Amino acid sequence: MGIVTNPDCIIFAAGSAVPLAVVQPYLTKHPYIIAADGGYTLAKRVGCTPNLVIGDFDSGTRPETTAEIIALNPIKDATDSACALYEAIQRGYQKIVLFGGTGADRLDHTFANFDLCAYAKIQGIDLMLADAHHRIFVLQNETAEITDAQNQYVSVFAFGGACTVTEEGFFYPLSHYTFEPFCGLGVSNEVTADTARITAEQGIALIFITDKDF
Repeated sequence: MGIVTNPDCIIFAAGSAVPLAVVQPYLTKHPYIIAADGGYTLAKRVGCTPNLVIGDFDSGTRPETTAEIIALNPIKDATDSACALYEAIQRGYQKIVLFGGTGADRLDHTFANFDLCAYAKIQGIDLMLADAHHRIFVLQNETAEITDAQNQYVSVFAFGGACTVTEEGFFYPLSHYTFEPFCGLGVSNEVTADTARITAEQGIALIFITDKDF
């Protein structure tokens, strides 16, 4: 699967702001909404009322809300976003979109959220990061179909070890190609078909779908 279109849970973190136009298509199934610490501000900015707020509130004051609140000890071994994901998984959610998981001048947190995508996948959960210009997810032993992406780049990287990938419907097609770690060969491919397909046959592939116009 990889690409999440109808999430049963949305997590808002304290990263880059996301416009309502980006968030709105993911709200059609009325997903459970979790705000991770300062992500509460981002959620409210796009008109979403969280069902759960979780965090140590070091990136935002504890909100005045009737939503459930889980206050975390600031001395902990996981980010607020990770704790939000763990809580979502514990509550049984299977298809999760994370907004505010990129940017905000914290590349370390962004990279940590790539790790969360892989962690979720190993648990059998789809987690996708989304912002104004990207959709980011991982694939493992599965195929993702990509449609309406002629104005986007698609990049594929080995994550956590070598991965073998087939790419169909792209300017640079691949057949059973093994990407090695620490290699940027998979950057900025282009979709040439109405429906393109990426199959991760072995290992974990980290996928970026990126707008061309920014």
